[in-house]
Amino acid sequence: MSSNSEAIPNAAESTSTRRKSPKWTTDQNLVLLSGWIKFGTDSIVGRNQKCESYWGKIAEYCNEHCSFDPPRDGISCKNHYNYMNPKLAKWVGAYDSAKRLQQSWWSEQDVLAKAHELYSSANKGSLNLMQEWLNVRDQPRYRSQIGGNTGSESSGSKRSRESSAGDTNSVGSSVRPIGRDAAKKKSKKKGKNAVLEVEEKEWNDFKQFKEQELERLDKIVMQQEEGNKLIKEKTESKKMKMFIKLSEKEHLNDQSKELLKKLTHDLFGN
Repeated sequence: MSSNSEAIPNAAESTSTRRKSPKWTTDQNLVLLSGWIKFGTDSIVGRNQKCESYWGKIAEYCNEHCSFDPPRDGISCKNHYNYMNPKLAKWVGAYDSAKRLQQSWWSEQDVLAKAHELYSSANKGSLNLMQEWLNVRDQPRYRSQIGGNTGSESSGSKRSRESSAGDTNSVGSSVRPIGRDAAKKKSKKKGKNAVLEVEEKEWNDFKQFKEQELERLDKIVMQQEEGNKLIKEKTESKKMKMFIKLSEKEHLNDQSKELLKKLTHDLFGN
């Protein structure tokens, strides 16, 4: 009896083990995003897939092109993409804010450095998905809206953008070729129209979220500028007090004379 009892695993530990999410490496993230692009932007299969089928194909793609232990299923892939997506969206907002602040002499590295500063200030931590962003920055969902966007847009790009940003239950950014809906049976039209309405709502929600994020980052930039101005004023005030104190002395040693000379230059430019 005692040996049988010892062989029974603790139920709480077993449940905890089952619920623990596996960790993803950068290489695995890149394969996941590659699958998202492959199956989400395919004009033939992309828009007409059910959620389970869509993420199931991405899971198969991930397990085929990268080593996973344990192998990933559709739910795992969908949940991890939902973890990365808001982080990438916030980073795009920070990057766009940095582009707005870009000076003529700034390089792309300067823009990225400013974007990291803004992202860290707004989210209390740095972005750990830089390589992932570099691989999806040309996708409409993650493309910068402030000039210098990579890739080109055709005359149908507006429709492509509007169809790109439904949540992870929708499947990508490409528009179905003209005439594809007309080939479907009339009995399916009502369901498809409902899906399109949901996707349009989700796209509008995404745009609203991005606008709010940009507005929040702009406020942070203003606060930083005000803080820098206050620090400068305090520094100048200290220098002026020191200047007055040294000026009132009749005899100064060489070190004090040099300090007075420097203060005069800093305060008055003489």
